[in-house]
Amino acid sequence: VSRATMKRRFKWCWLVDVPDPTAGHHKRIYDQVFLDGTYTAGGCLIVAATIDHVIAWHWCKHETTRDYQLLLERIEAPLIAVIDGGQGAYSAIKKCWPTTKIQRCLVHAQRVVRRYTTTNPRTDAGRTIYRLALKLTRITTLDEAAAWGVQLHEFSTIYREWMNEKTMIKDPKTGAWTRVWTHHNVRKAYNSLNHLWRSEMLFVYLNPPAGVLAPERIKSTTNSLEGGINAQLKLLARTHRGRSGERQRRMLDWWLYLKTELPDDPVRIARQSDWGQGQLAKVSTLTQTENQADHETGRPALYDNAIDTDYTHSIGIQKGQI
Repeated sequence: VSRATMKRRFKWCWLVDVPDPTAGHHKRIYDQVFLDGTYTAGGCLIVAATIDHVIAWHWCKHETTRDYQLLLERIEAPLIAVIDGGQGAYSAIKKCWPTTKIQRCLVHAQRVVRRYTTTNPRTDAGRTIYRLALKLTRITTLDEAAAWGVQLHEFSTIYREWMNEKTMIKDPKTGAWTRVWTHHNVRKAYNSLNHLWRSEMLFVYLNPPAGVLAPERIKSTTNSLEGGINAQLKLLARTHRGRSGERQRRMLDWWLYLKTELPDDPVRIARQSDWGQGQLAKVSTLTQTENQADHETGRPALYDNAIDTDYTHSIGIQKGQI
């Protein structure tokens, strides 16, 4: 059987819509939800999942606050949400899930510090703050978390004057002199950890809110989502890299749907849609309806099948010799 024949034979599969994964799960409150986005040729895919299964997802161009809101509005507010640190997810949670505790992914918090200090800092302050960041993922008790907070405060006390040092630099274009932070990278690394500590987003997993059914399953990172879901999505997209756009999105939608808690049989779903013919009929009807010119508003048809062959008295379309 030729490749073209196989494509023609399975063409109907692309017409079968993926069911809404949140249908029938309204008012269900999860202990912990992981949120993260991944980029493919089909666009940005934002996924919400538990440690066991996918809950819902949303396609967009970038991880904006509005796109995260469109995803979160479909899910009941969980007790804890784990994010990688993107501003879009944080703002959306504050608006859609105001009572949800936010746990910042500790691995991403370490990466932020590493980006400022590198893995081989040249100053004592840089080495100290980097070691503090590395300790984050090894903390397992509230006492260890409190001791870590004390060490962060001691760092601030010891190196405050050093971090507050400023240097005069000259703008090569304007010639103007400006005072800037001398050790701005170490300062940014410290501020990133201090902000998370003061916002109580580092150790939510050690002190989960009341109502959590399985405290021992609460995690401090998004590794289960990035390694178990996002990595597999990218592998699937890379394996079928010739497929892009809408078909890649449809392929990844089906993969995600099969990773939900109780996915229905795909054959049964296809049979209910008359093997894609139901969707095809809707498209034909919608196209015919919307492709009519609206003479009241002056809106033209969405598209035409061909240029009008009748004579038109204008310079745009003419027939005959000039």
